Amino acid sequence: MCGRYYIDIDNDEFKKILEEAQKNIYENFKTGEIFPTNIAPIYIEDDNKMKPVLAKWGFPKWDGKGVIINAKAETINERQMFRRLSSSCRCIVPASYYFEWKQEEHGKDKYKIKTPDSNIYMAGLYNVITKKENKQLSLFEQNMDIFYTIITKNANDSVSHIHNRMPLIFSGDEIYEWMNGQNITDLMKTDHRLQGEPT
Repeated sequence: MCGRYYIDIDNDEFKKILEEAQKNIYENFKTGEIFPTNIAPIYIEDDNKMKPVLAKWGFPKWDGKGVIINAKAETINERQMFRRLSSSCRCIVPASYYFEWKQEEHGKDKYKIKTPDSNIYMAGLYNVITKKENKQLSLFEQNMDIFYTIITKNANDSVSHIHNRMPLIFSGDEIYEWMNGQNITDLMKTDHRLQGEPT
């Protein structure tokens, strides 16, 4: 799974993302370590362009108790909550790195997991929920809430010794394939090498 990740505010790409995303809905966005229900930047497709927006991490559960922060790539087209979104509401969740916990005899150790030389781009789905008091449909109006979830898959051997799941991570070219509707099964075959460091 992916339950925490990190945004380095000193990174040039993230500075640009946040400057653009701030023009939209939220002001109280988060940088540094991102927790579920925090507001953070994601990329969505808007008029055939990648557009950064700010969104809340986690789909609200139907009973209002908690949020769903991850979606399994293997079953994404089977679950009712994700099936429609998997074709029409794809997003990219950019991060400097993500965190995972390894179970040890003495407890759990926290690891920072990243690519050797770049930011990571995690596959996600987003959902736009209209607030009840106003039914106008526009991604960039105050009456909308945008939520996202991160897609995970079985971990490859570069990180499986830490945890059995990992985010579905893309390179630059694969980002556009994902956003343009490429079959998720094909994209899951790409095996990006990651490295984990104890924090």
